[in-house]
Amino acid sequence: MHVLKQCTDILFQYNLFMKKTFYLSVLIVFVSSLISAQVKLTTSNLPIVVINTNGLTIKDEPKITAVMGIIDNGDGKINSVTDPFNVYNGKIGIEIRGHSTQMFAKKQYGVELRDDGGNSVSSSLLGMPAESDWVLNATFLDKTLLRNVLAYKLGNDMGHYASRTKFCEVVLNNQYIGIYILQEKIKRDKNRVNIKKLEAADISGDALTGGYIIKIDRIDAGDKYFNSLFPAVYPKTPAQPSPISYILVYPNAENILPVQQNYIQNYINLFETSLSKTTYKDPFLGYYSFINMDDFVDYFLITEFTKTVDAYRLSAYMYKNRDSEGGKLSFGPMWDYDLAFGNANYANGYPTNGWQANTIPYEGIWSTPFWITKIFNDPVFFNKVAKRWNQLKNTVFDLSGIMKYLDDTINSIREARIRNFQQWPIIGSRQWVEYYIGQTYEDEVLYLKGWIIHRYDWMNSNLPESYSDVEWQPVDFSKTKLITGRPNKFPLSLFGKSSRNISSIEFISQNQNLTMEIIGDTVSIKSNVNGNYTFKCIAKKNNSIVSISPDYKIELITGIEKDLTIPQTFELIQNFPNPFNPITTISYKIPVAGIVSLKIYDQLGREIKTLINEFKFPGIYTSEFAAGQLGLSSGIYFYTLESGNYRITKKMSLIK
Repeated sequence: MHVLKQCTDILFQYNLFMKKTFYLSVLIVFVSSLISAQVKLTTSNLPIVVINTNGLTIKDEPKITAVMGIIDNGDGKINSVTDPFNVYNGKIGIEIRGHSTQMFAKKQYGVELRDDGGNSVSSSLLGMPAESDWVLNATFLDKTLLRNVLAYKLGNDMGHYASRTKFCEVVLNNQYIGIYILQEKIKRDKNRVNIKKLEAADISGDALTGGYIIKIDRIDAGDKYFNSLFPAVYPKTPAQPSPISYILVYPNAENILPVQQNYIQNYINLFETSLSKTTYKDPFLGYYSFINMDDFVDYFLITEFTKTVDAYRLSAYMYKNRDSEGGKLSFGPMWDYDLAFGNANYANGYPTNGWQANTIPYEGIWSTPFWITKIFNDPVFFNKVAKRWNQLKNTVFDLSGIMKYLDDTINSIREARIRNFQQWPIIGSRQWVEYYIGQTYEDEVLYLKGWIIHRYDWMNSNLPESYSDVEWQPVDFSKTKLITGRPNKFPLSLFGKSSRNISSIEFISQNQNLTMEIIGDTVSIKSNVNGNYTFKCIAKKNNSIVSISPDYKIELITGIEKDLTIPQTFELIQNFPNPFNPITTISYKIPVAGIVSLKIYDQLGREIKTLINEFKFPGIYTSEFAAGQLGLSSGIYFYTLESGNYRITKKMSLIK
């Protein structure tokens, strides 16, 4: 690994003098001239996809009807173009897809599986879950052919949905067109973006709140979209930067109802408005109520680790499930990483240092939302990022694991990628916005590996192990009534399991009728006014908020019901009969919240059974003791209740 670092250092120095921008019109002519003599495919260790358009020309919308067959005889077996189609054999709709990539001779395609009537049908392809919509990714700009599959693997390893991928070789109208990545198109589906289906009848209440998929991207003909209320403005950019456009992906332009579009647009407007104000970091008034913070942290990490120049501003997907299913805005799925991992010569895409979240977009084109930098520079968010990095840097982002995956993948596509670059002889020549130009495939891989190593080291140096954190705990108060006019006391550990690098913890509420005080290891909550209240815990370091708890919701009622709802003293009772055989019920009363244990002992003090050992709110409880299942003999046994400093033991008799 040390030698690899030295090699890549030399490569970086050698390439510093290279130009960083090229005119698109010149490059279109240049790239179009790179087609070689036709390569013929006979066999492959990869699956083979055969497409026949029956003389029709594939367009950028609408899809034309074609037929497709897929051959895959299994891992370790050779596939021949003359073998039967054993994965798929049927009609498809096919179109050219992408934006800037459409200028290249090697096209990428969107594919919809269809029946003979032209209706979409779902089918499992190459072991991936059944669906109708797929992408054949040409990955033309990435000469290693590895960037997309690696990025998606990392996303999946982090526990999030990212497109599944399979390498294949493609024959179109009897001509070999190279190695492709067959991958899933982003869609709402139980095996893809798993959110609620939004029906035409879902126009009010909880049903209207999800699910939605939107993306920040270029606008295509036929898209339904809305623009940000706050277009990004950067220094040294055109006076009128392009607006931030939110495109409706699901439901799509054909199916979304006006009331549904208004809902998701209003949600985004409220989210952006919260970030436009000076109160954007306020625990109650800030942006925290609108986004899934943990999802955004992971999306941020994968986006910054790959350092894609499209970060946050192009192919940037977001989705929202129903309020009853979590309901906050989530970021992802990740998409389009050809220009990641140091492959682009603009928008700070090639240096291994720096945060894309703080990068001014290239010439102001397709600007980054103003709120990305604000969120990133919020100490609450940054500490979450640092914590998550330190959790994942030795697993998901472990360099030895990444290098092994790259080596294994390179080995698996060796023969196919040789054919691919015979068909498309671009090794050693610059393609559009590439930064590094290797003279061999091995050079390209060496550069990619070295770039990843340097990027890892930089992020590891800039995401400190000394982050601040509190491991907040969710608490369900829905079955507990708090009493007005008196302190309701809870252990501080109920709300936070552990903490590190913080100076203080406070409990806060927007309702001034609610007072909260920390006394030692106890939290006292009091109000003289009945009602429902929401409060949060905040952790500070050097007077700066570094961690915020989830919302805690409570109800306070008048004290006249306290004798019925909350015991005033501890009590422990064995219910009739006593003596018993073989089962008895033990009742106990808890006047204060805390960890409660209820255990059974024999006459020698040996523990026979733990019936309860968990946190309990104040209340009246029962627990069953089935002595017959334990094979106990007749005699005297003891049952002990413990909670905090309270302990009581009583005896009972078992007769067989």
